[in-house]
Amino acid sequence: MHSKSRTIKLLCTGFALCIFAARAWCRVPQAKDARTEDQLNEVIQLLESGHLTEAVAAFNRFKQTDPLDARPYFYSGMALNDGGEFSAAASELQEAVRLAPDRREYRVYQASVFIKLKQNDSAAEALRVIANQKEAEQLPPTWLRLLAEVYLRLDKSDESLRILGLCQERYPNDPRVYFDRGKVYIALGDLDLAMQSFRKSIELSTDDPAAYFELGKLLYQRNELAFAKQAFLEGLKRDKSNPGQLYKLSLVCLARGEVDEAITYLKRAESSAATFPEIYFALARAFQHKGDRALADAYRKEFQEAKFAERQSEARNRLADRFIAQGERQLDQGRAADARALFEQAVQSDPNRWDPHAYLAEMLVSSGDLAGAYPHLVKMEEIDSNSVVGNYLMAEYWYQCQDFERARAYAEKVKASRPANSELRALLGDIYTELGEKQKASEEYREAIQLAPERADLRERLRKATGGALSNGSSQR
Repeated sequence: MHSKSRTIKLLCTGFALCIFAARAWCRVPQAKDARTEDQLNEVIQLLESGHLTEAVAAFNRFKQTDPLDARPYFYSGMALNDGGEFSAAASELQEAVRLAPDRREYRVYQASVFIKLKQNDSAAEALRVIANQKEAEQLPPTWLRLLAEVYLRLDKSDESLRILGLCQERYPNDPRVYFDRGKVYIALGDLDLAMQSFRKSIELSTDDPAAYFELGKLLYQRNELAFAKQAFLEGLKRDKSNPGQLYKLSLVCLARGEVDEAITYLKRAESSAATFPEIYFALARAFQHKGDRALADAYRKEFQEAKFAERQSEARNRLADRFIAQGERQLDQGRAADARALFEQAVQSDPNRWDPHAYLAEMLVSSGDLAGAYPHLVKMEEIDSNSVVGNYLMAEYWYQCQDFERARAYAEKVKASRPANSELRALLGDIYTELGEKQKASEEYREAIQLAPERADLRERLRKATGGALSNGSSQR
């Protein structure tokens, strides 16, 4: 890319790294022909029916027909989010927001994904354009609920209540609004109002296991064990394998002296104990009550080992986070050497973190240190072979190595999901020029010019590809 300053962090320029619910389908008509709209809606149906991989592939194909249509990027982001690929989802959503900056629902959904990535500052920035009530009022109720949830995650409980108030004005009998209010009241420490809200949610609809779960937790806190047990049992009827419900119900049973029943629930939840170590501890308590010391000790050991691994992982993450944040600040201040040293420390702290490898790879490729960049590029591909940023940097790397076939393969892979990026299309033009494929090079340059008409250098590359003497691709770049 031409501007190497903060390419990775600033998502709005080139390909930038996005290191950083409620489902609602916003099929807003755009000025497209009917056949195109029908095709897009067919792909959206794939997403709605849970065929996530097929949907993402279909959205990528749709992007090729109209690279500047924001919708396939947005829906790809939804599919990737549903599949738990949050960084990839955020990257797609950033492109959707870039192409359609006035679509408020895109920003709300983008903010919700940033929250999952623990990028709260980015989430707050995404919501900045809809901070006032007039802007928020233009959102449909489902998006308002998601907005309220994001504000709650950002510790803006008053804002969350304000948005839920707008929802309640429109739909006074929506049980989900009362459920969401209950969560906000818990955050505010008003447990009485929280309990009232969860009861009202259940009164309006008995279908949501989460409402019973939250109510049960409050009743357990108040030592109203019989009512707490009843609430958890109702929740389990609607979500039979939820480890959180099973665990909480087991605690109620242990408090009531119902040890065998508690063990039954805990055994059902045990498959989740590796990531929910408290289940092991509860099993240790239960078998201690039964007098089975050997089993109690075994489960206590499992708990200690799982917690130790959890603490080790958290410590690595915290240390890497600190180095990455410091490195980003150094980049902001123009201190590239200091930033590089900090990103290297982040890699040492947690070798499997993608983002510091990405920062280092971009810095090294940009400076021409290809030998230094390669190990980071390989590690990035090992961690996430579908990363747009990773594949773009690989294309740049192989281009500089003059292995133009490999460069083409990586660049074409990026093009499948980012056809509207002028830097990529220009790179592909350079690659095809070096491969001697003048027609393809010209097509890529023309696309790049359409996407970035202010770029005189692109017009010069096109002129050379179509009529002038071809110069060395690397010198052009």
